[in-house]
Amino acid sequence: MKNEPSQQNNGQSMLYLIPDADFNVKLKIHSRNIDHTKEFLEKGVEDFVLPEYSIPNGYRFVKSLKRNQYRLISTTNAPETVYLVELIFRKDIIFSKTTCTQVKVWRTVSEEHDIATRYLPRHFFSYLLKTYNIVVSDEEQTGAGKRFWETMIDWAFTAHLNVYISDGTEENRPLTVVKDTDDLYENWDAFCWGKDRDTHTHRLLVISQEKLSQ
Repeated sequence: MKNEPSQQNNGQSMLYLIPDADFNVKLKIHSRNIDHTKEFLEKGVEDFVLPEYSIPNGYRFVKSLKRNQYRLISTTNAPETVYLVELIFRKDIIFSKTTCTQVKVWRTVSEEHDIATRYLPRHFFSYLLKTYNIVVSDEEQTGAGKRFWETMIDWAFTAHLNVYISDGTEENRPLTVVKDTDDLYENWDAFCWGKDRDTHTHRLLVISQEKLSQ
């Protein structure tokens, strides 16, 4: 990316489960998606090249000039967003490290765009790891967000990456290794995901290319 990561920190962490996100409501209704996409393009974008990803005919991959938001957009007369991801970067999760978080991830459920978007979220996630080394889960997640992270954690183990729990309810935010998917579900599922805002907004999942100090 051309832009340097900007540090953003609202003092919270993550896995509090929430209802459907507002941007999902806007984008999944076709007419509102077109309006939302038009507004996004008018604010300024630049073409973005995702390494090892071939943009299908009829689409354009762009990055906002105003923030770290990326979209795959159809190039029809009335362009629509078929994939969206927005990032923030923080320095308060792991000591001396900058971490990357996808605070928004959206993919259309339309069969028309399935070939273009089916593997794009995990491809982009892989790009983030290769570029920034450490990806941390977002502070609040819908059920779909939880399933996405479960999928990425399973993929991380097959790719021999490092998975951790970062517990912000403890002093100095300790890291604990997650051994495998059985360990995740047996010991950490209820620990991380739930509806207690005072607890679950401070417990993070971390996927890292490098081993981190515990």
